[in-house]
Amino acid sequence: MSHRPSDPLHSRLAAPAWSLPTFLLVCLLLRLPAVAFADGYEFLDQQYQYVDPAWHLATGQAWHQTWEWIDGMRSWVYPGVLAGIFRGLGACGLEEPMMLMRGVRAVHALVSLLPMWMFWLVVVRWRPLAQPRLPLLLFAGSGLLVMGVQPSGPSLAGTLAVTAGLALVGPMRFCVLAGLCLGFAFCCRFQESLFGPGFFAVLLWQRRWRDSVGFAAACVPGILLQGFVDLSTHGSFLATPWQYLQSNVTQGAASRWRTEPFLFYVYAGVVPLLVLVPLLLRVACTRLREGTVVLPAAVIGATGHLLAHSFIARKALRFEYAAFALLLAAVAVGVGRATSRAARWHTGLMFAGHAGLWLWASLWFGNAGAVQTANWLRAHGAASEVIVVGRDAASRDDAKPADATSMGDATSLGGFFYSRPTADRVVGVTRGELAARVARGELASGVLVVAVRDPLAAATADQLELVATFGGQFDLRTGERRFIYRRRP
Repeated sequence: MSHRPSDPLHSRLAAPAWSLPTFLLVCLLLRLPAVAFADGYEFLDQQYQYVDPAWHLATGQAWHQTWEWIDGMRSWVYPGVLAGIFRGLGACGLEEPMMLMRGVRAVHALVSLLPMWMFWLVVVRWRPLAQPRLPLLLFAGSGLLVMGVQPSGPSLAGTLAVTAGLALVGPMRFCVLAGLCLGFAFCCRFQESLFGPGFFAVLLWQRRWRDSVGFAAACVPGILLQGFVDLSTHGSFLATPWQYLQSNVTQGAASRWRTEPFLFYVYAGVVPLLVLVPLLLRVACTRLREGTVVLPAAVIGATGHLLAHSFIARKALRFEYAAFALLLAAVAVGVGRATSRAARWHTGLMFAGHAGLWLWASLWFGNAGAVQTANWLRAHGAASEVIVVGRDAASRDDAKPADATSMGDATSLGGFFYSRPTADRVVGVTRGELAARVARGELASGVLVVAVRDPLAAATADQLELVATFGGQFDLRTGERRFIYRRRP
């Protein structure tokens, strides 16, 4: 169907599709703000499970080993890749942490163009749309895909999994590429392997026998890479995924964190991201159905991934960015045809929502208080000891275990990549333990105290000197506030 001439947006975008170089340039420009401004980290694991171990691997400098590393459930594959990026950028003269991290995000921004390339091939070459510019622009500018700029194992794994789901539309050589991407995604985040059964089942359903064999065989190198890295670092083949499964499922480690209901990913993720709302539900479902015809592997793989993770009590939207992005790609296929008022409303809301995500992914300084604390610690030299004090018991989040809240922990200090201490001299205490230690006069002159969320009680603070205070971006979250004290001279 043709677009309505009264719709100026569709009139401007009904021109022939952008060439691939032009489209990739648009995608890269949309990622530059995130490269320049999205400092910090979105979640603790990004810093302490990936960036800090990679920095240690690249330089030999100190890092804080979390319990996951001690239990042997973390892979060295992505930290090894990131360590190589650190070394390459360091050879180019980037050493200051904030600038070095912007360089790292620039490298990841280039890698995040892989799914953009695949989507362009889908809507321009393999399943050409009459009006591809709106779908291309929606997919390129969504914050879901811009989040791939951030360095972490899940981020790179999601980028590769989305690439794989889109590449399966193409001929044999792209099915092989899809397998290679999904195999390496497994090395970065083991859960991404759950896309594989859905992808493979669709190829079999389509009777693409050679493509299915090529896809499955191409997954093997990534699995072997993970296996041999584990054999070298942990002493047994594929040790980390088995330990991860045992720790989170058999031993119930995941149950220590906040849990969500079974339909969480539907109402908190799928519904708002695809605008499945009353009055527009028919349009959205029609577009999803049209997209499924074009991208069956992407939709079935994403649905299977979401379903499998819905049975796990611990849920977070960031766990399913790749699945959401694949569903977005399917809906975007039908966005170019705005033939009714409801369709135009749906298109407008889709663009507004994903533009909002783009702003957040591009401009938000994640964990700003913690990162600024780490930068302050680096600028003021190594302390003989850093004591981290947790939040007050009265303000504790009961959804988390007590030892993760009332007692301080090194993961509140913004990362050793930023602070760069000569050794891990961090001690976590409760506020009561700190008060007793101060009363006994046991704080040496070189010791620093970092209070998380709340300043110290007056009785303790009177005996210390407050030297710095940091908060999150716009100071919206009290959990990001940090208060640094030292013994009075």
